[in-house]
Amino acid sequence: MDQRDFALVLVNGLVLMSTYCLAMKQTNIDTDHSALLALKNHITSDPHQILSKNWSSSSLSSSVCGWIGVRCGPFHRRVTALDISGMNLTGTVPPHLGNLSFLVSLDMGNNHFHGTLPRELSGLRRIRFIRLGSNNFSGTIPTWFGPKLQVLALNYNHFDGTIPSSISKLSNLQVLNFKRNSLQGMIPQEIGNLRKLTIVNLNFNSLIGPIPNSIFNISTLEHIHLTQNNMTGSLPEDICRHLPNLIGIYFSHNHLNGLIPPSLSSCSQLHILSLSYNNFSGSIPKELGNLEMLQHLHLGFNNLEGGVPEEMGNLHNLEQFTIYNNQISGSIPKGIGNWTKLVNIGLSGNLLTGAIPEEIGNLHELEYLNAAFMALNGTIPAGIFNISTLISIYMGVNQFTGQLPSDACHQSPYLEEIYLSRNKIHGVIPPSIGNCSSLNRMYLTVNQMTGAIPTSIQNLGNLQQLYLGQNHFTGSIPASVGNCSSLVELDLSVNQLTGSIPKSLQNLEFLKRLFLRSNYFTGVPFSGS
Repeated sequence: MDQRDFALVLVNGLVLMSTYCLAMKQTNIDTDHSALLALKNHITSDPHQILSKNWSSSSLSSSVCGWIGVRCGPFHRRVTALDISGMNLTGTVPPHLGNLSFLVSLDMGNNHFHGTLPRELSGLRRIRFIRLGSNNFSGTIPTWFGPKLQVLALNYNHFDGTIPSSISKLSNLQVLNFKRNSLQGMIPQEIGNLRKLTIVNLNFNSLIGPIPNSIFNISTLEHIHLTQNNMTGSLPEDICRHLPNLIGIYFSHNHLNGLIPPSLSSCSQLHILSLSYNNFSGSIPKELGNLEMLQHLHLGFNNLEGGVPEEMGNLHNLEQFTIYNNQISGSIPKGIGNWTKLVNIGLSGNLLTGAIPEEIGNLHELEYLNAAFMALNGTIPAGIFNISTLISIYMGVNQFTGQLPSDACHQSPYLEEIYLSRNKIHGVIPPSIGNCSSLNRMYLTVNQMTGAIPTSIQNLGNLQQLYLGQNHFTGSIPASVGNCSSLVELDLSVNQLTGSIPKSLQNLEFLKRLFLRSNYFTGVPFSGS
């Protein structure tokens, strides 16, 4: 064969190969085109007409790469990503979707898809990201997910049954989110084989049994969410031995018991420790004071006893501290004054005694102060009313004495609630109370307060509940109370009030409950009206 013949054969071969490759490419993109149209045909509601107007069956096949929510690869021009999240779509997933063999990312979250996931989706061999959260999918968790998967989010659906042990095959999985489904049974020990896992979220299911020890051996873990299940058993003594990167532990609302492990202090990166609503016993480990990064500590509604360790004052980054309804005793440590970033403190329902330390005035970002139903005594620190961020003072049913600060509310523009009922507070309601322009609820019942009801109360336009009963208030009801236009409940009973009941109370159009008994009123109520 001479050179001219060889060149001719070579050219013909190249043309034939190019034609074949072009035909193959066209066939493959046609497959993607058909798969997407099948999905469109399985959608029964597209209220914003996003797909119905954009995904057209009459378009040229190559144009699928320009469809809304579709992304293609730069070389093969095959569909690599499908994102139709948040489009308010209703429908089911067709088996044809499994033909998107180049698909890497699938996001159909925040829609109304229902039904089961077809097994044909196992054809998505390159898939790495599956996000199907906030839909109405049902059935059991599929077992056919491929080993390349990195993110599996099936949260906020109706999946039931158990978590399959075959999940251990997902060796590259980093995020596992099954939050708010109807999953039952035990968490399989095989979950410990997911050595790249950073987030596991199984919140709000019906899982039972102990937390598998294997999960605490995944050194890459950053967040473990098990809130609102039926988990039992205790936490391992060496819980943090293999968890150097752990940021959040969310175990609230279960049936866990035993001691809170002191070794939690080894989780040096821990920001959130949530163990409330369980059956933990023993004391609060002083070692928790070593968690310098800790921001949220929730231990409420357990069976804890002993005191609040002084070492807790070392938690300079703490933003939330709640120990509601335990048997915690002793006094509130002065070290709480170091919690200068604290937003919420919840101490109610314990056996704490003594005075609230003056250092509480250092908490310049505090919004919620909850210290009711205990045996605290002494005067209420004036510094509390100087915390400008405060929203709620909830300290009723204690043994506080003394008076309210004369300048109360000068620094409280956001204060919505004052609950100081059932204490031993005496003195007058300071006129400065009228500066609490955001005040919605004020409870001062069952104290030893005296003097007149201040006329400045008329400035409380947002006040809905005013309870001043069972004190020793004197004088008449100020007519200015009628200017509290939002008032729904008013209790002035069992005092020493005199005079007539002001007609201005008739202006309170939202008033539903009025208690005036056991006073010394005269005249006919609302006479002349």
